[in-house]
Amino acid sequence: MIQTYFSEEEWLMLLQAPMQAIVALTLADKTDPVSFLKESQAGIQILAAEQQREDIRNDLIRAVVEALNAIDQQDPLQGDELLIKKHMQMLQQIQSLKNAAEGLQNALTHFNQISTILDQKVPTAQAAELKTWLLSIAQQVAEAVREKGLFGVGISDAEASTLRKIEKALDFKA
Repeated sequence: MIQTYFSEEEWLMLLQAPMQAIVALTLADKTDPVSFLKESQAGIQILAAEQQREDIRNDLIRAVVEALNAIDQQDPLQGDELLIKKHMQMLQQIQSLKNAAEGLQNALTHFNQISTILDQKVPTAQAAELKTWLLSIAQQVAEAVREKGLFGVGISDAEASTLRKIEKALDFKA
């Protein structure tokens, strides 16, 4: 699977989708600033780890990951410095929002568009795998900082709700 199956705008949307998952889950809770920063940083690290995976069998996911890696390789910063830069860029994106609800709505709209693109351009099984991959990134972000219960075990109700909304926006048809 190569990007030529998609318009430039569609391909850009696919490349932005993992970050949208991170933003949505980071904004899901009204949390303290330290937890917010830990969760947003964890999201960046989760995406970086996904970009290093070599066991990706789905051609579309592999193409997205390769494109994200190619973008990263063009950056003069590498390693931890690049992760810090990405974190700062994400925080700037969040700062430009009116409120957290706007950020979540933007992400859900993005996922609705991704779902439409995938359903029109790729086989159902391949689309379902990419949607599952995006949802797994969101799930990992939700689990990165424990915010519920006596010992901080589990994800919050707001994060669980956000995960359900993302799943609905991605319109799974497996």
